[in-house]
Amino acid sequence: QIRTYSFCDSTDPPCHLMTRLMKLVVVALALPGWANRLRKAARSTEKPFRQILHNHQDVQYFADFKIGGQGIAAIFDTGSFEIVVRSSRCKHCVHPTTPYDHELSKTYQENGTMTQHVYGSGPCTTMLGFDTVEVGPHLVAAHQPIWEIVEHEIPILDTAKFAAIVGIGPKFGYNSVQKTLLMNYHVDEFSICLNKESGRHGYLTWGANRVAWDAGSVATARVFGKHHWATNLTHISVSKANSTSSVCRSGCAAIVDSGTSLIAAPASALMELGRIIGQIQEDCSNLHQLPNLKFNLDGQELELPPQAYVMRVVGASVEADSIWDLLFFKPKIRKVDSCMPAFMEMDMQTQLGDVWILGMPFFRYYHTTFNRERQVMQFANAGDD
Repeated sequence: QIRTYSFCDSTDPPCHLMTRLMKLVVVALALPGWANRLRKAARSTEKPFRQILHNHQDVQYFADFKIGGQGIAAIFDTGSFEIVVRSSRCKHCVHPTTPYDHELSKTYQENGTMTQHVYGSGPCTTMLGFDTVEVGPHLVAAHQPIWEIVEHEIPILDTAKFAAIVGIGPKFGYNSVQKTLLMNYHVDEFSICLNKESGRHGYLTWGANRVAWDAGSVATARVFGKHHWATNLTHISVSKANSTSSVCRSGCAAIVDSGTSLIAAPASALMELGRIIGQIQEDCSNLHQLPNLKFNLDGQELELPPQAYVMRVVGASVEADSIWDLLFFKPKIRKVDSCMPAFMEMDMQTQLGDVWILGMPFFRYYHTTFNRERQVMQFANAGDD
């Protein structure tokens, strides 16, 4: 039933016109799909918010946000879904940065459900609660689910520059019906880009990207993952004469993950890459001779130069028969300054095949846009800033 209410004399011409307009608006809102269209139209007028991602040693990019009015440093992670935060409830935790304290919040609501979150760096035990979460000047989500860490076995958290991991995956989490932060913010599109230069910051843009890209310079890949920003990876090769590669010939999955510091791949694939790329000198003296690495993502070929997949390690160098042996955890400490592949070993299978994770090295060379509504990712060559 549709009702309209008037607080003036309907015989008055201006008021009569206003009442008719109110009826039209109410009827329009009652029609299927119109409410969503009006919400999208309203969001499209909002100015995107460009958030600085602070750089710590090129392996942690964190930004500030608020939970219950408290400033918290966080990793914004396209590879997860929930907000997990180091909490004052964790009595045995080391707190290198300020933890979240529910007692200081005026908007906190307790739930008490306990669960375990498992990351590549280790597991943690968490407690569910709800609070107001703010990013920037206009993104506010009341009663947002948060998971407080009450215990963990994640060594990096003892020294990290961040206290929270904020999941910005495309859909609901595993076996969950709780709305993610993107859903409650009504953000359908966002983008991430990291500066190539060591030590420089990156950017996370909430909202539609208004950069006028040349259509020919943007590659689009469909999202096939049920829970992740994942697409088909149909082949990996190198820009090297007379070189052949069998990596991902039968199909792989690529997860584009802002929360991973390196590029993760199966052990067998890394051995094959070591063969086709060749020896990497520890002093990086042959960097200019190494080939580009080519990824075919959903039919689009994207290249990473050696500067992307080779990293310089300062202060903890190692001894091994081959630089590639470092990936298989066999080294002995030897030097304090050397170059090594920016890869890590990870063996995981999906319906699309072996999993590759394209982490921070990828974001330094491709400005990546994630679109939840269209279920696509778009990659444009990253500029200087």
